[in-house]
Amino acid sequence: MSNFYMAITFLALPYYIWRTKRILKKQDDELAYKESKKWGDDFLGVRGKKIINRNEENYINLDQCVFVSNHQSHNDIFILLKAIDRPIRFIAKKELFTSNIFRHFMKLSKSYPLDREDPRESMKVLKEVVNDLNTSNANVAVFPEGTRSRGRDILEFKAGLFSMLSRTEVPIIPTYIHNSYNSNLKTYIVSYGEPIYPKGMKGQALCDLAKDRIQTMQNELEKSGS
Repeated sequence: MSNFYMAITFLALPYYIWRTKRILKKQDDELAYKESKKWGDDFLGVRGKKIINRNEENYINLDQCVFVSNHQSHNDIFILLKAIDRPIRFIAKKELFTSNIFRHFMKLSKSYPLDREDPRESMKVLKEVVNDLNTSNANVAVFPEGTRSRGRDILEFKAGLFSMLSRTEVPIIPTYIHNSYNSNLKTYIVSYGEPIYPKGMKGQALCDLAKDRIQTMQNELEKSGS
């Protein structure tokens, strides 16, 4: 993030925090969704960034889904907020929940803090995710690499996450964000793979299948010269 855009972000932050606190008091899910979209739209819009969605039909008619995405850049949360046409909760590292930029949004979106240093606590959070998926209409997004790759390479996925996701019938949508590590790009492409129905699958098999589908989308876009 350039110093100029970082300065804009921090200058605007008090306004967004004020808006978010007001909406949290109202406990209105529709308002919370619209505000979450605004975070994504405005963060990218002021930077002149646009989003192109590919194969949205793979999720658009599903009542619920889990978006499993590669992770190249700090922009990825904002890219998915702008790209995905429904409320989403993120499974994200706990540090974002104390970050000046992200913490209010994380609360607004009912996202889940994952402690990468504490496996037991992480398991509790993932059980909460599975329970919410099975008992509500929640849609969830997660970056199974666990950290940014900061380049085109896709890092290893965390198989334990998929062992938990196999306990739900909510379909998984493999999601590929193309070249978000390149801050000079003005357009980012987000591709959606065919749904994977996880119930009964082994965690490692589910992990491998999701990564393979994301890798395939990456290869197709690179071959096309996009």
